[in-house]
Amino acid sequence: MTRDRIARDVVARVRKAQIKRGAMVVVALLVAALLIAFLAAAGVISLPLTGLPMREDQLWISQLTQADRLQELGYDGAGVTICLVDTGIDLIHPDLAGVHIVAWRDFISGRALPYDDGGHGTAMAGLIVADGRAKGLAPGASLIVAKALRSNGTGSSDTIGEAIGFCVDPNGDGDAGDGADIISLSLGAQRTPFSTNAASKAAEEATTKGVFVVSSAGNDGREDDGDVGTPADTPLVIAVGSLNHQLEVAAFSSKGNNSPTMQNSRVDPNLKPEFTLPGVGLVTTAMGSSYTSMTGTSISAALLSGLLALLLQAHPSYAKVGAESVVQMKNILMLTSLPLEGQETPHDDWYGYGLIQVHEAHLILLSGNPTMLGPWEQVVSINQ
Repeated sequence: MTRDRIARDVVARVRKAQIKRGAMVVVALLVAALLIAFLAAAGVISLPLTGLPMREDQLWISQLTQADRLQELGYDGAGVTICLVDTGIDLIHPDLAGVHIVAWRDFISGRALPYDDGGHGTAMAGLIVADGRAKGLAPGASLIVAKALRSNGTGSSDTIGEAIGFCVDPNGDGDAGDGADIISLSLGAQRTPFSTNAASKAAEEATTKGVFVVSSAGNDGREDDGDVGTPADTPLVIAVGSLNHQLEVAAFSSKGNNSPTMQNSRVDPNLKPEFTLPGVGLVTTAMGSSYTSMTGTSISAALLSGLLALLLQAHPSYAKVGAESVVQMKNILMLTSLPLEGQETPHDDWYGYGLIQVHEAHLILLSGNPTMLGPWEQVVSINQ
């Protein structure tokens, strides 16, 4: 399939999905603008919903990222383990009742059984593995859940670092074979120059073992503090920013600082943020049996974790085989990503390398020649 044809196909699919969901989106965004409550370290906005259809958001995202094409091939994340470091998970929710929990640890209160006293973790889990009225991108994936955030969404770097270590080796026997393939960090803190922290160190160590670490870019947006947050700023960690429904970078999404300095010598495919995905007013699971609409780069990070699960199911040889596999996969995602209107190419400090196209990445992985493709020059507009 030619790049022009792929670009046209994305535009057509986006337009079709937007027509279907138009009225719902307008209502959700208007209500969200009025009812704002911050949740979790990455600054998520949420509001309860009743009666709104779940599948329109999910269909739009699947078509936009080509996840629908991998799902049509039978991929649902089965055999892939994702570690969710968050406020916990509420397995009472009917859409999460069938989730396979590989391991659980409560770093806040030490409780033995999974729970969620904040709702943020349950919402992120829904975007990845829900299977019911809400449908995650990879409902067949298994979860390790590390409760490292308090009910108000705050947590310490030391605790998060410890939780990341648990993700890598849940039983602490030194063998990462029972650990996560992907660590999903819908959290972050302001980056501090000239220093490192426990969370960043743990994330870096995880990537050296071939574990994919995905993190929110941050929500400081136009009040930019100079870079994406931490641990998203860690070189091999995948930092994810947010897009609105018009596929423009969301106003709150953090900008990366990729200027060549002694303290910041980033090179491809590690320029920050790496990618942007939808992150405004998306419907997902909430505590109990309810649903919520959420906004923030937390959402975008969870979506990317789900997309990675589809690719790792299709290509398990890229899972946990060292930092080289992480670099190779990031290269492939970079080379097959789709730039959006207004984005500088090949990398933009707001948009990253563009919009992930998982089916295109899948085809390159199948070809066995990830160097055959260069960054795309086509710029897609949904308004033309």
